[in-house]
Amino acid sequence: MHGSPEFLREENITLVQCFYFTAPIFMSSATLATNVITCVLNVAFALCSSVGNFAIVISLWKTLPQTPENTLLGWFSFCDFLLGFFSGPAFVTFKLAEITKNFSVYCAGRFAYEFSSQIALSASFAMLTFMSVDRYLSLHFHLRYKEVVTKKRLSIAILVAFLISIFITITRFWVNRRTFIYIIKSSNFVHLCIIFGVYLKILMLVRRHQTQIRRQQAHDTSRMRNLESRKIFLDFARYKKYTFTVAFIIALIVACYVPATIVTFCKEYVCTERLEHAKIMYTLMVTFIFFTTSLHPLTFIWRSRELRKAIRKIP
Repeated sequence: MHGSPEFLREENITLVQCFYFTAPIFMSSATLATNVITCVLNVAFALCSSVGNFAIVISLWKTLPQTPENTLLGWFSFCDFLLGFFSGPAFVTFKLAEITKNFSVYCAGRFAYEFSSQIALSASFAMLTFMSVDRYLSLHFHLRYKEVVTKKRLSIAILVAFLISIFITITRFWVNRRTFIYIIKSSNFVHLCIIFGVYLKILMLVRRHQTQIRRQQAHDTSRMRNLESRKIFLDFARYKKYTFTVAFIIALIVACYVPATIVTFCKEYVCTERLEHAKIMYTLMVTFIFFTTSLHPLTFIWRSRELRKAIRKIP
């Protein structure tokens, strides 16, 4: 598209031709009310997400040791920061433009929202996958863990994840919308399958290690061995706490992802005669996603005493 966006008015609907898509904009009171309410909510969610995730990123990269666990959490929080700082305001911008019928701002705002949110969401799925695999490797290899998960390997994996996320996002310029949706949803589905498979392995290993620790504590009688057993027990307790914190975050994302995917396919394929209702549901699902990104930092801070101490040290 060159110059101002083209648009065609029909009864209660305006078709706007933007950069690479045609957007139907409905003028009903239901759509207007939804847009106003979600704009107000998303301003609050964007602020909470930006501040909370920025605090975690700074505390992890400046205060706490650069372990694989902290590095991955930092990059995951960075993805959430992008959603709160860029995607959230862009979403509010194009929704306000939709309300005011400023179609030039609508096209620019929607482009900024779709581009930034897709990169951030794709990368955050990759970071969650890495976090899950890291939890499994630390338990499976134990003493050899530092040899397997090196700083260089982790850096390469993170870089590749972001490059793939950018590549997937820019394919939108080469393929039609439905093909792009298939690519995105398939990629996310693969990540979720890996995460679920890894966590099943983790649960089996956790049960085995718990049994071994109990047996060791029952047979150890010397004071030195009891101290060693206690250290192993405390390390394992910390491992479980962080692992299940990550699992809780994954559950939140799945709770958003599954309904959003259903609504997306409904909007594109099924609900063509009720497109306005599908678009309203999609707007609400996006708002719910922004809500969860504001919950992520609160969850990590609540579950980690080290993180709380680190955040207090931020000048």
